[in-house]
Amino acid sequence: MTEFYFIRHGVTSMNQQHRFCGSGIDVPLAPIGVAGARQAGQFLQNVAFAHAYSSPLQRAQATLANVLALNQNPRVPTVILPDLREIDLGDWDGDVLAEHQAEIQCQYYFKRPEQFDASVIHAEGYTDLEQRGRRALLQIFQADPTGNVLIASHGVFLMTLLQRVLGVPLAAIRQHGLLANASVTQLSSSDGTHFTKQLWNDTSFIK
Repeated sequence: MTEFYFIRHGVTSMNQQHRFCGSGIDVPLAPIGVAGARQAGQFLQNVAFAHAYSSPLQRAQATLANVLALNQNPRVPTVILPDLREIDLGDWDGDVLAEHQAEIQCQYYFKRPEQFDASVIHAEGYTDLEQRGRRALLQIFQADPTGNVLIASHGVFLMTLLQRVLGVPLAAIRQHGLLANASVTQLSSSDGTHFTKQLWNDTSFIK
């Protein structure tokens, strides 16, 4: 059995400005994002991680580094996995969300994900994101079939992947919104494909 601890990266300036921030935008953490990551690190400081994994984007890598800096074993082996990157938002990346809210694909993106046609904006669809996410989880499980692993990734990626592996229909993945910045979610798996929820979107440690 492997315990998967997922953390969404801390707050960035793009989050604060309410902009689309997909895999094509590589921004650092804002000061409040660093603080949130360190508070998550305090929350997880007594968890012994066999490995840690991160998206290649700097906001995820910095979050992971701040968490591990406070861990009982700060020298946890770390792997950068491209499949953990955020969704590719194509033409929207970097734009203010409100600029696109009247567009039908934007409405589908937020309210009817099963109808979102990513090709219209040269982006990545939810199904493609899910497929590479499942591939990453299986790869991680095969490397660590027992113990604890820490994964730093992104809002849309984690929202989509974690709900889908828990059996939530694609049409319903947005009903409860994104996981919060610097939140911790814990799932268990004995095979890397089937998961049980232990902790969801916990931000109780953020002050």
